[in-house]
Amino acid sequence: MSQMENTTVASGSEPGFIAEFPCTQTQLRCWVLDQLKPGNPALNVAVRWEIRGAFKASTIEAAFRRIIQRHEVLRTRFVERAGRPYQQVVEAVDFRMSVIDLRNMPAAQREQRILSIGEETASAPFDLGKPCLFRVTLLMVENDRAFILITAHQSCFDGWSIRVLGREVGEIAAAIDAGRQPVLPDLPLQYGDFALWQDEYLGSYGFETEKTFWKEQLGNAPYFEVPTDHPRQAIKSNNGNILSVVRPADFGERIERAAREQRVSLYGYGAAIMSSMLHRFTGAKDILFGTQIAGRDHSDLEDLIGVFINNLVLRFPVSPDVSFSEHIHATSEIVTAALNHQRMPFNKLVEMLNPVRDPSRNPLISVNFNLQKAFLEDRRYGDFELISAPSQSPGVIYDLSFIMIGRPSGWRMSIEYNTDLFDRGTIEGLLQLWQDIYELALEHPDAPLSALRVPPRGGQVADVPVIELSRFRPAPKEVEEASSPEDTSAMSAAQRITALSEIWANVLELKTVEPEGDFFALGGHSLLALRMLSAVRERFGVKADLALLFKEPTLKGFAHALFGDDEGEQGESPRRSPWEMSVYKTGTGPCSVYTLNNPFLYYRLANELDDSISVYNVNMFGAAKDQSTVGASLQDIAAQAIEAMQLGEHRGPIVIVGLCVNGVLAIEVARQLRDAGVDVAFSAVIDSWAPGYFRSLPKSRQRWWNTEKRIKRLGYFIGKFLSGRMRLMVFLKEFNLTLNLMRKLGIEGANYTPEESSNALVTDLLVQAARDYKPVKGGATLLFRSQANHPRAGRLRFGWGDAAGQDAEVIDLDGWHEDSLTMDGIRTLALSVEDKLLAERF
Repeated sequence: MSQMENTTVASGSEPGFIAEFPCTQTQLRCWVLDQLKPGNPALNVAVRWEIRGAFKASTIEAAFRRIIQRHEVLRTRFVERAGRPYQQVVEAVDFRMSVIDLRNMPAAQREQRILSIGEETASAPFDLGKPCLFRVTLLMVENDRAFILITAHQSCFDGWSIRVLGREVGEIAAAIDAGRQPVLPDLPLQYGDFALWQDEYLGSYGFETEKTFWKEQLGNAPYFEVPTDHPRQAIKSNNGNILSVVRPADFGERIERAAREQRVSLYGYGAAIMSSMLHRFTGAKDILFGTQIAGRDHSDLEDLIGVFINNLVLRFPVSPDVSFSEHIHATSEIVTAALNHQRMPFNKLVEMLNPVRDPSRNPLISVNFNLQKAFLEDRRYGDFELISAPSQSPGVIYDLSFIMIGRPSGWRMSIEYNTDLFDRGTIEGLLQLWQDIYELALEHPDAPLSALRVPPRGGQVADVPVIELSRFRPAPKEVEEASSPEDTSAMSAAQRITALSEIWANVLELKTVEPEGDFFALGGHSLLALRMLSAVRERFGVKADLALLFKEPTLKGFAHALFGDDEGEQGESPRRSPWEMSVYKTGTGPCSVYTLNNPFLYYRLANELDDSISVYNVNMFGAAKDQSTVGASLQDIAAQAIEAMQLGEHRGPIVIVGLCVNGVLAIEVARQLRDAGVDVAFSAVIDSWAPGYFRSLPKSRQRWWNTEKRIKRLGYFIGKFLSGRMRLMVFLKEFNLTLNLMRKLGIEGANYTPEESSNALVTDLLVQAARDYKPVKGGATLLFRSQANHPRAGRLRFGWGDAAGQDAEVIDLDGWHEDSLTMDGIRTLALSVEDKLLAERF
């Protein structure tokens, strides 16, 4: 069916990539599953929409093209290095939507044709090495009616993405028809930014608490499954089918009312029904099934297309003697606790629990359950409307998957099942039992679970024991006593290099590493570097940091820097600098931009600046309150930052960028560099007042300015919250009053994340150091003002006077303080820096 193929890359050309990121944990799992079975159709997400009204195929295609350009994840491919996948974003793809005209086909044949095309498009494989893992087919059935068949790979798309995609397709297509610009929310992040955040999170203290919770929940759990009608094959298959039933129109109202009366969520109510049914059907009293959560616990993620979904494994103790009402409340508590610990990636959970691997079974999850409203909101856009429709199954992942979807037309209950394991008759019986137990719970919530009579299944008795795969888990390794660090003072330099070589080879999965081997050239990256440094610390008792490895990336150089250069002499362990440097982009020209702290704010700056400009970030997020930081002057901190910049023989031109108090630091860094003969073109500082200026004002004016700023700040964040761009919890944490109240009440999420704590610590250290700083007349400065500051700040040049240079320009940014460095703000910053830097130097 060549007419159904989507062309995504111009023929004869290999697209260059513009950014590379680590894979998220969900992407990593998809990649591993694809390696086991290339083109696995079970990893496809199939979506079907109906479109009615006045529309053009060309307009619909143009809308999809705009969306692919807007969301980087839809221009992503996967590459492998040293056995590890990475996601690469290409600049553009040549997307084509397939159009199939069925208008002349007899109505009696048309429906079957729609189903067969849907099955074919849903199950066609993707090549993860090619960008745009996404295809669309338009089936014209009438002049004013068509079906849109969408298939995307799970590595770039999830259920929530359906809603985002539907809104944007509708709005963009309607805007094209009306000759106007589409009204779309700004995207402060792209999927790659989320991948970087998750990479950091997996090494944080917050992740350790997640691990503790899930070990307690599932550490001794059995492998729960429903006994099959047919023996399992040696290798798991993906052949499947779906049976569904549409419930009466009042069913949705009844279950929502029952959930309100029980004071539980609709999902919690449904999970109680599901665990009750599985208990009655199998006789098991320890019920486990999987479920999926959106994983978008920050407002900045809500408008992104991408795969944020995560699998949770829910475990329910079930007794036949308790009432439905009691079981519903117990189930709700378990669901709530799991949702409060939802940041445990499923593949990390599998690694931690280490269940016995069985190629005929999924790890941990055999049965899955989901209950949700339809992702696509049936809605009119201009002269047409988009309507959600059931889609074909591209292939099953689980033995059994129970799905409840609520649409305006009513609720649909479906069971997706592996046809190699279960007969249709068994699934029909399960579907009826599922409906019966809902009716019993709705009509008689005080009845015991045992009140439900289970019809016999092919002569089998209901009391089938759970298969205890936990019996076959590998026995836990005996805990070895921690060995003392090796004494390197007795080693020669060659012996120390040999010892380090063993660690490097193990981490990099190489047979040997030569003394001149470069860690990063050999395939190392930040995660492997951290693993290597940890191994060095455990073996030798020497604490090194990434900055040392960046400075000395060869095995020989790193060994000498770590242990000392003299042959038989053990020097002191290198003093840990609180600063580290990250390379965001290596440009083709001599110009460089160094950003100070706030690493996640500036990452996108690399994509916005000209390719000739290198971009770096130096940050002290590894700092602690110790003698090296507390009481340090701003001049000393600036000197440490300069050391971390590793300029070597590079003499510019460079630009130093900083936000708020980091802007003050940027001006001092620039001053010291100029004194050292480095060509500093200018400093670019955002919302940075000269130290002491505010304190020099009359007290009455200080109070007025503070009051004015608080009112303006409150209005800004209320507007952001009401527009849906900020979650309630994030909104409340913006204000000390509500933040302190939440902490006193013990509300989950009120405490700072590790990233927020690090940022607060660094800011506090810099504010203290800047109090006594006396700026002197210096070089050129570019001043930026966000909405956090009154326009008078621009007129006053933030109080810098001659210290900012005689011709200091003030440029306005949209957004409040850090918010001003999102999409539009970072573009304005990049354009201003680029224009000034290149215009003056070339």
